[in-house]
Amino acid sequence: MQMKKNYLYLALAMSLSGTAAFAQAPCASDEMHKHYKQQFPEISMYEKQMNESIASFIASQGLKGKVASKTTATRSDTDYYDIPVVVHVVHNYGTEFVKDSNIHVMIKQLNDFYNAKNNLTGIITPFKKYIGNAKIRFHLASKDPSGNPSTGITRRYSYLTVGGDDQAKVDQWPPRNYYNIWLENVIGRSIGTGIVLAYATFPSSGESFPYSDGVITRADRIMDGNTIPHETGHYFSLYHPWNSGSGVGEACGDDEVDDTPPTKGHFSVCGSGQLYDTACANNYYKLYTSASGMMDSLVNYPDTTNTQNIMDYSDCPTNMVSIGQVWRMRAALNSNIGGRNNLWDSTNLAATGVLSGPVDMTPVPEFVSRQNVGANGTQAYFTFPGTPLFFTNKSWRDTVTSCTWTFSNDASKPTVTSTTYTALNSPFDVSFNTPGWVNVKMEVTGNNSGTATKEFNKSIFVADATGVGAGYIQEFNEGGDRDKWPMFNYYNNNFKWQLAKYGVYDNNCVMYQGYDTRTGSELFTNTPRGDFDDMFSVPFDISGFGSGPCYLNFSYSGASRTASAADITDTLLIEYSVDKKHTWSTLTALGKSTLINKGTISTPYYPTSVLDWAPAAVNIPAAARTPYTVFRFRYKPGTFKATMASTISTGNNFFLDRIQVTPWAADVATVNMGNIDMKVVPNPTHGDAYVVVKDMNNSKVEVAVTDITGKTVFTTTENISGNTSRIVIPQQSISVKGIYLVTVVTGNQVNTQKLVVY
Repeated sequence: MQMKKNYLYLALAMSLSGTAAFAQAPCASDEMHKHYKQQFPEISMYEKQMNESIASFIASQGLKGKVASKTTATRSDTDYYDIPVVVHVVHNYGTEFVKDSNIHVMIKQLNDFYNAKNNLTGIITPFKKYIGNAKIRFHLASKDPSGNPSTGITRRYSYLTVGGDDQAKVDQWPPRNYYNIWLENVIGRSIGTGIVLAYATFPSSGESFPYSDGVITRADRIMDGNTIPHETGHYFSLYHPWNSGSGVGEACGDDEVDDTPPTKGHFSVCGSGQLYDTACANNYYKLYTSASGMMDSLVNYPDTTNTQNIMDYSDCPTNMVSIGQVWRMRAALNSNIGGRNNLWDSTNLAATGVLSGPVDMTPVPEFVSRQNVGANGTQAYFTFPGTPLFFTNKSWRDTVTSCTWTFSNDASKPTVTSTTYTALNSPFDVSFNTPGWVNVKMEVTGNNSGTATKEFNKSIFVADATGVGAGYIQEFNEGGDRDKWPMFNYYNNNFKWQLAKYGVYDNNCVMYQGYDTRTGSELFTNTPRGDFDDMFSVPFDISGFGSGPCYLNFSYSGASRTASAADITDTLLIEYSVDKKHTWSTLTALGKSTLINKGTISTPYYPTSVLDWAPAAVNIPAAARTPYTVFRFRYKPGTFKATMASTISTGNNFFLDRIQVTPWAADVATVNMGNIDMKVVPNPTHGDAYVVVKDMNNSKVEVAVTDITGKTVFTTTENISGNTSRIVIPQQSISVKGIYLVTVVTGNQVNTQKLVVY
């Protein structure tokens, strides 16, 4: 058969939205096509090769005009294409945390549709003889890429479930070996005011840009019977029936398949006016020629559009693929463009375990802790003594028939056992009385699928029962109580709080790893946009400050990897809680004007001198001055606003040290004495103080300290050697609380700074 149409259009991806099957679904095909062709111009070359491959395959079948009368379109009437499938659940323990059983229903619906086992009795008469049976069978893989047993389903807790799209495809399995399907909560791409349901890559796009090859969809659409079959059609090179470059319903278009007549497409309607729409296909027929150029046959196709086609947006209860569409998919499956021909290769089927026996379906223990029913869940949580947390069983795989929980830390309910459906799926509360990390152990049993036990040792942290008093300083030094400042890397990625050896004085501090170390293909997935990480303080007793001055002081050091002010979007949100009930109020939000004291540094930043540190003093309001106040430091990494650079973090590493609550605002400003930098630190202090000088190698420095009355309490003269040096002002010389003046003399330069002792 020789088609008289051009295969010029490639729709890289599509998207759908609405509450009905495809109700009010704007299509993102053009947007995605343009976006990727801008980034990967070679798509045009693969597109041309794919079209030639399809035409060659169809011609090799010798069908000519007979396609109109065929009822099947297979290599032979008994042959099938078996396709390995892996489904990746990208979740935040919300509605997108679908059960394995729901995914099994999705696979069955997919198999029913592509083997013509769905309900086809409602297909209107003109198209009954054009119903195609693709004979494509989809199987959840029973072996992962390393050859290990698998259910063909992966799960990853990630903020990227909300609009991550291509960046959420971190867990992709080799696309030439598996048909990858991703589930997320919300698709980020949208057209106009529409909400996108899903999109897929075409074979030629997968050849050029393999990192995104597959289908991604909203998790709540996997069992509607339309979305996944529709996207799978795109994955095997089917276009929308109107495929004109215009939006659905705007202009007559054609999908390069003869037995799906031209159409404008339809939105969410399936009445007689749409089923028998002749606006674009009146007197529609095709002439076919032989190899010699002589007319071979004429086929008078239906004059109405194929509104019940799965690739339309109509909300019809019955859908089909045509015989011509089956041949187009078969051509894609026999082409090496995008590797679709390798999916069903016998060697690949053996490697992916498609034809193997059943795998172990033992349930996997999993839970979320919630501050109240309906709140967003997480597996890592900070709580207070005696304050209840609500726990919910989230174990997956086979249906769980019993679950036993065991809690440490003097839990109000040390053991909880659930054996009924309601109890298994209902939140229950537990409180803890002993500070520190809680050990949670779960034992779950599945229906005829065995028992599994798992321990979670770093999931819940309980704060101390009382607050620390005045004079407390957290320098994150070894031997201190830094372990009482828990750090939560909720999404287990490279952007996180961690201890570091770059402190102001003692080479100990805490660092937020903000420099993006991903390179190459890694940049196509796992953007930090949307990520956040928390560090919690010990409880503070601030009640003694009354209405007088009261500050949260700390030293910080940070840089940015971009000089563009618009792209410096890292933020540090500092919040406080006073009620032991997970209620957090904003103390301050620090952005580029305060976080970035070292300017632009393109390589990973680390402070090398005390002069690299800057002070911060945040006023603590009266509402936060209680006997039990906890601070939360929430860091949110920023990303570039440019198209491709939006996947890269704009920030660099950020450092915190010497966190304390005092009646004095920190003041360690750098004074420039010609080409010399000098600081008096820490300021304020209740111990030793230091005069730090830089760039004064082999010079004499005189230091004099006077109290508020003018009395000299300390003097010293020292010869400086080295790039950066410190001159100690001992605590015994400044033991009386108050204000002192520190005068530094070098050569003919004199500088005086105020020093506060509390």
